[in-house]
Amino acid sequence: MTPVSRCLHKVDHLSAVPDSTVAERINAALDELEGAYRKPCERIVALEMVLHEVRQNRRIGGTPFARFVHVSVERRQEKLSRCA
Repeated sequence: MTPVSRCLHKVDHLSAVPDSTVAERINAALDELEGAYRKPCERIVALEMVLHEVRQNRRIGGTPFARFVHVSVERRQEKLSRCA
């Protein structure tokens, strides 16, 4: 399973979890995804793939959960783009 697939699997699972630790667990999944890539540009692309899939997911797209993932990913991408 690719790092992006693993992250998407975790995000999809967490979208159905009514738990106060979801934000922490999303961040952990994104940290793991970023850790799988060495270059900032590779990390940005991987994060964009996750963001694209979350947007396309009919079950979670447009929900507060999807917006949280979107904001989290965009913040990470902005931070990485400054380093690249």
